[in-house]
Amino acid sequence: MTKIDTLLDLLYKIYLILSNQQPSTLPPAGTDQEPMTRQEVKDYLGISESTYKRKVKDGTLRPIKMPGGDRFYKHHLIEALGESKRKGRI
Repeated sequence: MTKIDTLLDLLYKIYLILSNQQPSTLPPAGTDQEPMTRQEVKDYLGISESTYKRKVKDGTLRPIKMPGGDRFYKHHLIEALGESKRKGRI
């Protein structure tokens, strides 16, 4: 990890603390998982823009609000999929 990456990671964590984000929005310790963009999430899940907006509105998908757009971690998407299966939605 370069110095700029370390600095960006630190600034991101400060941003989450100041914006009162849930601690679960942070990736698990020890992983170098990069946040996914809105388009990457739509491609990963195979959904359209309208489906994406509907899932964010109803709370199925919970993006991390960041300057420059929403971000997601893959483990959160997998958790949301497991929860949907558990509730019988899929």
